[in-house]
Amino acid sequence: MKGIYRGEAVTILREAQAYGLWFLTFEYLMNLETRDKKREEISPLKIALYGGIAGEALWLGSYPLDVIKSKMQSDKFGAEQKYSSMRDCFRQTWRAEGMRGFWKGIGPTLVRAMPVSAGTFAV
Repeated sequence: MKGIYRGEAVTILREAQAYGLWFLTFEYLMNLETRDKKREEISPLKIALYGGIAGEALWLGSYPLDVIKSKMQSDKFGAEQKYSSMRDCFRQTWRAEGMRGFWKGIGPTLVRAMPVSAGTFAV
């Protein structure tokens, strides 16, 4: 089962950073709202909105790591293997595509993030 853990390090890095930012953003927005009212008084619509914004922040902060994770996990084996490490994948992506290489596909991801995160926090 060679390769079963390929991309694990970048996945852990992405998850820790992404969900830290997710909850940090949500709680920051909720705390702004509770300066003049109790947390229980915040409307479900606002909670959903803040959750959606937190979802956008999650992906804006972690998408480059997600791209590297996906490239590493879909890489071939043996002589056809393209990336030897996370650092090598970053390097090759930067050299071949520049900054744009780390953001391909961000549009649909952000469209999905708002309703998914809004629903997660509103429930």
